[in-house]
Amino acid sequence: MRNISVFISSLCLLLLASCSAGVPGKYADIDALPPIFPEYTDVTVPCNIAPLAFKVDAEADEYVIRAAAKGREIVVSGNEFSVSLDEWRELLAAAKGDKVAFDVFVGKEGKWSKYKTFNMFVSADEIDPYISYRLIPPSYVAYEKLTISQRSLADFNEEVVYSNMLVSSEPKGQCINCHAYKNYKTDNMQFHVRQHLGGTVFVHNGKAKKVNMKTDSTISAGVYPSFNPKYDVVAYSVNHTGQIFHTKNSNKIEVQDTLSDIVLYNPVKETVMHVANDPNALEVFPTWSPDGRTLYYCVADVRCDDPIKPRTQQLVEGYRDIKYDVVRRSWNPETGMFGKADTVFKASALGKSATFPRVSPNGKYLLFALGEYGCFHIWHKDADLYVQNLETGEYWPLEKANSNYAESYHSWSSNGKWILFASRRKDGNYSRLYIAKMNEDGTSEKAFVLPQERAEYYDYMDRSYNVPEFMTEPVAISPQEFVETIKGESVNVKYIPNKE
Repeated sequence: MRNISVFISSLCLLLLASCSAGVPGKYADIDALPPIFPEYTDVTVPCNIAPLAFKVDAEADEYVIRAAAKGREIVVSGNEFSVSLDEWRELLAAAKGDKVAFDVFVGKEGKWSKYKTFNMFVSADEIDPYISYRLIPPSYVAYEKLTISQRSLADFNEEVVYSNMLVSSEPKGQCINCHAYKNYKTDNMQFHVRQHLGGTVFVHNGKAKKVNMKTDSTISAGVYPSFNPKYDVVAYSVNHTGQIFHTKNSNKIEVQDTLSDIVLYNPVKETVMHVANDPNALEVFPTWSPDGRTLYYCVADVRCDDPIKPRTQQLVEGYRDIKYDVVRRSWNPETGMFGKADTVFKASALGKSATFPRVSPNGKYLLFALGEYGCFHIWHKDADLYVQNLETGEYWPLEKANSNYAESYHSWSSNGKWILFASRRKDGNYSRLYIAKMNEDGTSEKAFVLPQERAEYYDYMDRSYNVPEFMTEPVAISPQEFVETIKGESVNVKYIPNKE
């Protein structure tokens, strides 16, 4: 016990010394920004974000890091900037609407040098307090060990919404995917369970049920969902999907549909009907406008004209030729009727493919991923985020948010001031989550990686983040309650023919 007490006392003295480090009085200037990881120089952050810890990747004997904002100053020694929640919140409060200035000093053989000051701009616009995502291991034979997790953005608290292993076992495997919410709240949400005890776990007005959405008239159960923000319906794509593993292509994996349609599910009447099912097209990624009266989705023309080769073979061989456009259709909630499809962004005319359309909360902008081909841009190095002004038709890349690696799986915050997306920019293998401030003109500020408690977190994190979504509240239903729902009987939906 005495040794433990001595250790704790020593640790407390070390921490106290670290927090009360002095700034060198004499130093030489280095004409460069400090090499830090994560790279947080000149980023714009929300005023309610968790501490952005970083480390200095420079060889030195000693380090001092100073953060200052309007009379508030924090000075730490060591090569890692990591402070308490209380200190960080006081610093952000002082810098709200302005900036925090960071100075990095390095000492070698008793002589100090200082890098150029860099700023972290603190927006007065808050970000939603929670996000959720899937965490997926890198091995395709270990995919069952995945979770849907939720994280507080104000601190580092992470909880499991549902773990794939709770009712899964080696001979009876599962896969969970496609979590989604209505209006950023969790009393209406869903996620899919595939394989063992499969079905869609659907929470309607706070009550969970398992739904079998497959009918004799649809090609699959629901896949990619979008809750209507105003009315009690959910749009889904239904898909036949396969994977191709490349041996020479820098895009390691191709996830490709051979069939896909759009359907509409009514959770009150337990009915499903087709919205779009053109046999010569692939239709996927539905998303609603904020007023709930327009449905956007992606369409690729895939006419398979060879009478000898099977359709699947033709699509697989011609995977680079599959280009998706973004279309929209009006919807009348009183009659349930959809209007004719209107092309919003014709990516195919540019020799490109557009995926994952998301309309901003104010209805002004369309955010989407644009790549060379196909529908699964998270594995396409060329994929970037683009914005289109829905009033003028103009479009542009989010240059400050994009990188030389894949960007995809994006979502808007509830106030439209921030976006959250997945990127493989660190190493090309693992997708990490990034946040970027959105401006009134539809451009963005520099993106920053989701902050973690320790700077080296992403050096050792061996799972990818997938399907990030903003939430204004955490999921209230426990994983154990979801287990009971999954083990229970499914509600079978009834197919309703389209009136058109």
